[in-house]
Amino acid sequence: MTSTNRQRMPALWSNLSGRLRSPVGVSLLLGSLIFAGILGLRLTGILQPLELDTYDYLLTLRPTIPPNSPIVLIGETEQDIHRFGHPLSDDLLADILERLDQAHPRIIGVDKYRDLPVPPGSAKLNALLARKDNIIWVMKFGGAGTDHPPVLAPKVLQETDRIGFSDIPLDNDGIVRRGLLFMDDKQQFARSFPLVVALHYLRQEDIAMQPDTDQPQYLKLGKVTIPPLAANVGGYIHADTAGYQFLLDYHGASTPLPRYSLADLLDGRIPAIALRDKIVLFGGMAESLSDFFHTPMNRGAYILQNGLLPGYQSAQPIYGVELQALIVSQLLRFALDGVAPVRSLTESQELIWIWGWCLLGGLLCLQRLTLPRLLAYTALTWLILMAVCYVALSFHWWLPLAPAWLGCLLTAASSTGYLSIHERAEKQLIMQLFARHVSPEVADAIWQGRAQLLEGGRLRTQRLTATVLFTDISGFTAIAEKLEPAVLLEWLNTYLAAMTQVVMRHGGVVNKYIGDAVMALFGVPIPRLSEIAIAQDATQSVQCALAMAVELERLNAQWQTQGLPAIAMRVGIYTGPLVAGSLGSSQRLEYTVIGDTVNIASRLEAFQKEDTAGASGACRILIGATTQRYLDEQFQVEPVGLAKLKGKKEEIAVYRVLDRRY
Repeated sequence: MTSTNRQRMPALWSNLSGRLRSPVGVSLLLGSLIFAGILGLRLTGILQPLELDTYDYLLTLRPTIPPNSPIVLIGETEQDIHRFGHPLSDDLLADILERLDQAHPRIIGVDKYRDLPVPPGSAKLNALLARKDNIIWVMKFGGAGTDHPPVLAPKVLQETDRIGFSDIPLDNDGIVRRGLLFMDDKQQFARSFPLVVALHYLRQEDIAMQPDTDQPQYLKLGKVTIPPLAANVGGYIHADTAGYQFLLDYHGASTPLPRYSLADLLDGRIPAIALRDKIVLFGGMAESLSDFFHTPMNRGAYILQNGLLPGYQSAQPIYGVELQALIVSQLLRFALDGVAPVRSLTESQELIWIWGWCLLGGLLCLQRLTLPRLLAYTALTWLILMAVCYVALSFHWWLPLAPAWLGCLLTAASSTGYLSIHERAEKQLIMQLFARHVSPEVADAIWQGRAQLLEGGRLRTQRLTATVLFTDISGFTAIAEKLEPAVLLEWLNTYLAAMTQVVMRHGGVVNKYIGDAVMALFGVPIPRLSEIAIAQDATQSVQCALAMAVELERLNAQWQTQGLPAIAMRVGIYTGPLVAGSLGSSQRLEYTVIGDTVNIASRLEAFQKEDTAGASGACRILIGATTQRYLDEQFQVEPVGLAKLKGKKEEIAVYRVLDRRY
């Protein structure tokens, strides 16, 4: 590393450190730290229930859309069980299938386990199943080593392609959000009941399942590729994705499919046209059969309607045959309508999405909003996030809502806390430097403009144009020799307090007391950016000096009645460039200005000390040419001439202010 680079390193580090300590830097840092915490919580699965709940709500909020589905349901109700008994005999089951076939449906799907014959009529049922190739039967895949053994379909169908399993993957909260296409446990391979039904229906449309051209491990139905569900997708963390799973969209689930009871069929109350060329699914619709499932749709609606918290189960589940019908309907929309499956961002894209919302929460607080506005903006952010996720889901994209909102909220809260502490420290610093020596209005203006003043917890060094005013008491040393110290101190405090009040009333800043002298500044600490503003400062300083003369007359009259000495005062005023900033340590910090302007103002006050004649006879006011140029003939001013002030090589024009012109 060269010596130049070594010299630059401390400056670069100081600059970087200062930026990190700034509100923007701290907010970005807090947002990143909270993002890391949210990511850790997410990877543990703690946030999964909340993410799934919000996904359910978004599904529920979608508008009701009448299903455009060729599916009709025939349900075995409680009344049917009382009338026809349970289980249905093979003879009655054969009659049911005959009645359905006479209406010429394209597919008949039976969602009823029948691994063992239920005589009488077993031969009749087997003959019918062997003869009719449009009847699909359900089976249970089960699982090796589980409490759910497989349940086979009727034996006559076991070597055909007209069998599908009805197994449904359940989330930990008992909600069905996923569907299955295939299962393979190394001992058996099977297709799902909805897939078998959909594929048989689509044969007349010349549509079959095939591998995707670009990604052969993905399956394609029609023109739509159905990617298998990953273990960490959407709100899922380490999900069991055995088999070939996909997300259910529940499109049209809020509007029931056409349905009839078993009695309606056997008593001839179903018009034949209602079943022609349809997919007819026959299954149990009786509570006593315990074949029902909870879905995001009925669960979310139940929670919203009853004002319940997440975690409550809906009292209105759907029957198994209804769920199978919804899955068949979604597969048909893939194939016939080209509807895309619900997808999610890649893991890296999800991280960027969540991180962005964390940073947004911090940046929101940088607006330094009041608490009511902050709460309003926070609520607005929630609505915007909900709207974005809702619109995305309408286009079949599942965006993480819960972690994004939680990150935004936590970053906003922590940033607000930091800014509150930071602002308290800033205010303490500014008030320490200015509050005792300026008016409340000026103090408020300084606080509002603090962004221009502070940098890294200290006052920023600034170059600005301002007006400096110096005052001094003529013959103070002689007066001090005559008065007792306690009397002298009280007398001097009365004088300084009165002059300070005059400065504050005219918008000036009392910078310091130097014994009996007062140094006041006009145009600090907020830089003046226009000639008009600089002229106003110069005018205010001269008005202040004239007001000091009037105040001195009042004090002299008061002191004469008290037997105290009357005094004369000199004032020097000069306008010009300055360098302003803070000096000292964190324990003792002082605002100061340096520059030739300060020296000239001090020299003007001390110029020809014996001459104290002024408008009142007790206050002489001298100003430089730069100040006189800004007064715009508002005051009676007479030239004193060119003067070579102490310590200055060049002469400057000096003017005496006599009074106001109008």
